[in-house]
Amino acid sequence: MAETIGLVQRLTLLSQTLTCVWIGPTSDNSEILTVSNDGTTIDALFTGNLVQALAAAQTNYREVTATHDDDDSEITALSIEPI
Repeated sequence: MAETIGLVQRLTLLSQTLTCVWIGPTSDNSEILTVSNDGTTIDALFTGNLVQALAAAQTNYREVTATHDDDDSEITALSIEPI
């Protein structure tokens, strides 16, 4: 598993099932990751909460640690640094 650490630089909702998020120390030095769901209720609830947590971290300038597979950009877990 890989981890991407930094501030949420940008968050873009592309559709009901796909969101792109740029995470990194600066807007010029960030990695693009995705949050997606298969449309099932459970998956939609999980990813919806994940997107809300990313948006809250962005607006409150909190560093996040996004976990994803080594060869995939889809976020599977998220940790937000406390104050």
